[in-house]
Amino acid sequence: MILHYSANGLMGRVYLPNWYREKGTPEEMAEFATIDHWRAHPDSRPTFVTVVHLHNVEGHDLGLFEVRCQWRSVYTATALQQA
Repeated sequence: MILHYSANGLMGRVYLPNWYREKGTPEEMAEFATIDHWRAHPDSRPTFVTVVHLHNVEGHDLGLFEVRCQWRSVYTATALQQA
């Protein structure tokens, strides 16, 4: 499964096992996207809040998430309400 996302306005994608689509929550997918985003940008310091848009997960838009950095490399996602 390919998870297409944008994090703080920058596009990215991360590959997850197919079974994860059925068992993983959207918040967990946003956390994986955030981890992938900051690994792809090692010269940047992670922000306290990363805004993640899961715009294509198996053809579905899962929405926006606010992902907070709790400790170094530990992230917690919360779904955001869309207007």
